[in-house]
Amino acid sequence: MFDNLKNLWALKSQMTEIKKRLDGMIVKVESPNKVFEMVMSGSQEVREIKIMASLANLTDAQIEAELKEVFNKAARDSQAMAAQVMGGLAGINPPQA
Repeated sequence: MFDNLKNLWALKSQMTEIKKRLDGMIVKVESPNKVFEMVMSGSQEVREIKIMASLANLTDAQIEAELKEVFNKAARDSQAMAAQVMGGLAGINPPQA
């Protein structure tokens, strides 16, 4: 029984360490037409959103598409980074996207 508790405590400690590492890592991506730039942490928190170009010449649909694309790319890159960190700590190599 105590071995199980030790294992759970070790797992909790490892997960806390992973969270700290991911919080300190960032990905920075630009939307396809360089309208927006987003910075996201490895724990998938949006840290910054910058408007890189004038929005006056864009339609609402174009702005929405650019924003959606930059967010989705940041999320994908952040997930890939997290998979590498977790795989490295677990001693496995996750598949590359």
